[in-house]
Amino acid sequence: MVFSSKLKKVIITGGNSRFGKILKKKFNGKNIIYTSKKDLNILNLDSIDNSFNKHKPDYLIHLASLSRPMEIHEENINLSIDINIIGTANIVKKCAERNIKLIYFSTAYVYPGTRGNYYENDSVKPINNYAWSKLGGETSVMLYKNSLILRLAMTEYPFIHKKAFSDAKANFIYANEVAKILPKILNEKGIMNIGSLETESIYSFAKKSNSKVKPTSIKNVKYFPKDSSINVEKLNNIINRKEKLKKNFFAAGPSISKIERETVEDMMFNGWDNYNYVEKFELEFAKYHKRKYCLMTPNCTLAIYLTLKSINLKSGDEVIVPDSTWTATVSPIVECGATPIFVDVNKSNWCININQIKKKINKKTKAIICVDLFGNIGEVNELKKICKKNSVLFLEDAAEALGSKLRGVKAGKFGDVSFHSFHRTKTITSGEGGVLLTDNKIIFDKAKHLRDLGRSNRNSYFAETSSLKFMPSNLQAAMVYGQFKRIDELLRIKREIFKSYKKYLKSINVKFNYDNKKIENGLWATVINFDLKYKINIIKLIKFLKNKNIYARLFFSPLSSQNAYKKYVKNKKINPISHELYENSLVLPSHYNLNDLDIKFISNNIIKFVKSSKT
Repeated sequence: MVFSSKLKKVIITGGNSRFGKILKKKFNGKNIIYTSKKDLNILNLDSIDNSFNKHKPDYLIHLASLSRPMEIHEENINLSIDINIIGTANIVKKCAERNIKLIYFSTAYVYPGTRGNYYENDSVKPINNYAWSKLGGETSVMLYKNSLILRLAMTEYPFIHKKAFSDAKANFIYANEVAKILPKILNEKGIMNIGSLETESIYSFAKKSNSKVKPTSIKNVKYFPKDSSINVEKLNNIINRKEKLKKNFFAAGPSISKIERETVEDMMFNGWDNYNYVEKFELEFAKYHKRKYCLMTPNCTLAIYLTLKSINLKSGDEVIVPDSTWTATVSPIVECGATPIFVDVNKSNWCININQIKKKINKKTKAIICVDLFGNIGEVNELKKICKKNSVLFLEDAAEALGSKLRGVKAGKFGDVSFHSFHRTKTITSGEGGVLLTDNKIIFDKAKHLRDLGRSNRNSYFAETSSLKFMPSNLQAAMVYGQFKRIDELLRIKREIFKSYKKYLKSINVKFNYDNKKIENGLWATVINFDLKYKINIIKLIKFLKNKNIYARLFFSPLSSQNAYKKYVKNKKINPISHELYENSLVLPSHYNLNDLDIKFISNNIIKFVKSSKT
């Protein structure tokens, strides 16, 4: 990131500090000067003058300080005072003489650290000498009005310590994120907290980037705050105000961490001549769903196709499907030469209607596919009974329901065969990818045989059955395996997005994804269904939001009304609930990078459109 601001010059003390080295990668240009102690000694006024005369800066970012080890501030207070207090006072004096804008890096530890969520105007009372020394620096900076004090809860990525406090809370932000933020706030003044939106135990935070970190207690050390979390509304309001018209609020997108990168890297070195990650993922994913068998495929559509081929679905056979779903649920049926029978869905949970199934089932019916639409789970137990009574295969398309549970049982467990998707938009991703899950060994063995060209187990160069190839790559599996290791974290983020939407859209009458004591939704994507009284034009709403860089999308259009399936239906309006959902629902942006302020911005614009529609 190159700072221009009409090429005003920025000088940075402590250029060789840990954060200085990180900042150089993000914040650079001919007008950005990083200095070392040799170039600018903060304890020598002449050295500061010489550097200022040479570079003539408009801004100074003061990073030079004494920080670690924290104990040094207890053991050598002279050094602590010299560098963090006197050195900072010298910088303030010289900046004031030349009216240079000063940005001072302080710490969140200046607050008492007893209750957390400290605002900038809350009382300060450090618990250790390190924080007192930084507060000492603050006092001199406060005398100079052309300044900005940053109280940071900042740490490196990955977490570098071997132990982390399990009984102390903070809302740490990684240094590389601070490096991205810094150029956007150089012109601000006063005091500003810098931290993340999430407060958690330091051990919980550390574990995400350092799996080897061990828990410890603040009882084992002196002078460490119990809850040093800081309120970052001021920062986020400023960033949001400046960027809300620039940021794109996308419908979906992945969250990629060190875990995925390291897993894929391991595959790159060790996984080209085997399928070790495919096999490892299949075993663990099956265990997660309490299934006997899991078979990974290049995408979810092919998992459905392989299953239908395994039961010898053919011309003249019928498969009952919900009208509200994505084409990938139904296209494999057509590819097998069979006929899809479209039935309506329930208005309450958007899943296939049991009563409609009873009207359509007959001797030609070979399978029924229920879809856990947007994480909702329908009347699966009733559906099981119907399928068993009629000797029909029960297939569960859980592509949108990873993490959803019905009375504690996970989606992906209910069907004779169930399916999950790892498309780039899904809760966990391999870019493309899918699985079938089953307890039926006959179907599993047949699908596995067909997956790899129908080759013989005894002689891999001998084909026993003519089949295409549906093998996933080990690279795909490594990616999704890394994602799967973070499944609890990712589901939690999706739930936070959902909760924020519910909070900010409560002033209008809309229904959300099914989520209650009975059904815990995985919330892959948050969806709202508008009350009919609003008479919302969804197409116009989507265009309105797009002008704000908000990328919402349509609910699934009934398949019976689409050209690909017109030969299977006589009346395009046969399923009214499916059409009503399509015409009055909106799939909200649910990208992992959305924060609470983003969702507030999106929600406010939806409310604005609704109110303008009523007038």
